[in-house]
Amino acid sequence: MKQLTPLKKLDLACFLRSQLYLAPVLLLFYQQNGLSIADYVMIQGIFQLTGIIFEIPCGYIADVLSKKKILILAFLCFFLRAALWLSFKGVYIILLGELFNALSRAFLSGVYDSYIYDYLKSKNQTRRMLKECGRTNFAMSGGAMFAAIFSAMLFARYGTAVLLGLEFILTLISIILLTTLPNPPSAKPHAVTLKQKFTEIKDTAIATLKNKNINIYILYSALLFSTTSLFCWCFQPLLKMSSAPVFMFSFVYVINHALRAGFSYYVNRLKNFFGLNRLLVVTTFLCLYSFACMILSFYFKLPNIACLSLIFVCIGIGFQLAFAIANINHIHTFALEETRATISSVNNMLQQTISGLSLICFKFVIAPSSGIQGLSFAQAFFVFGAFYMALFAILLYKIYHKKTAASVKITASS
Repeated sequence: MKQLTPLKKLDLACFLRSQLYLAPVLLLFYQQNGLSIADYVMIQGIFQLTGIIFEIPCGYIADVLSKKKILILAFLCFFLRAALWLSFKGVYIILLGELFNALSRAFLSGVYDSYIYDYLKSKNQTRRMLKECGRTNFAMSGGAMFAAIFSAMLFARYGTAVLLGLEFILTLISIILLTTLPNPPSAKPHAVTLKQKFTEIKDTAIATLKNKNINIYILYSALLFSTTSLFCWCFQPLLKMSSAPVFMFSFVYVINHALRAGFSYYVNRLKNFFGLNRLLVVTTFLCLYSFACMILSFYFKLPNIACLSLIFVCIGIGFQLAFAIANINHIHTFALEETRATISSVNNMLQQTISGLSLICFKFVIAPSSGIQGLSFAQAFFVFGAFYMALFAILLYKIYHKKTAASVKITASS
């Protein structure tokens, strides 16, 4: 263990923490506790929005306390979710566990990349930022992929108790591993109190929206993140409605995270090969293709078609993750050091806001109240896909129009 560098220890801890044995069959676990497919999608949307409430306090704590302590706190919240679900049953226990999960995400989302940057800066190696972030995301996806290989088999033979027990033990080990990390120096924040932190968040959000170098990219990344959430949280409903066997739940999950891991590991090469703007265009095209695959799958509701289509969707998700990592690196390039975690919080708040609203709206589109007939899943994906593509077209026009205008200005001045 002493031979591991701090960032490799962080990657190992993330690998262990990301072994989510319950995740590939989470819908089945929800149904065991009295929840429906529509409830499953809506609850994920609610807790995406719940994470926003935590983002400001978590960003404040991350800027005031050490990044190491916040990493430990993020893992501890997830540990409490596993302990709670392992010990109790029922709808309210599910909701409380997801509340801990939302808190864990809020602590982790704006901190792990800030910790990496602070550590690399202490070693004068900030140019390795994109590569190291890619490796950490590779470790996270690799952990999820490893767990998914055995998830369906363990679920079929032993039920959810063993799956949660494994998550409980592995998360505890990862927390112990995090305690061995060093505390790299970081800039002191301007905000001293939580009230000042709210003011700083507001000022930083306004400054971020006005920053022409990153504002459109942050919005585009948030929209792509919301489509990823919509695709991923509809994987299990699609397989369930297609009467797919349980092993397909794990198989699709393995493919998803294997591709995520691969795209994360080679994100630096992808960024250098395409450039940020071209990577964005390719990702947008694959997002359109993913919507088409989901529409096709929900229309036919056949296990083999669903499985094959979801593999193609996973490729699009891999590109979306690659762009998200490249975009985080782009944001850090223009961020002020003392508000680095705060800007990450603003970025994550926008992602979760759009994603949460999208999932909640999707639930009410397919299952409206007052006895009104809702859309089918295939129809809903067609409507949502058309809406997203219209927004992407507008943002792409703005990005390339700005780039063309900048090129003309440089040519004129020269």
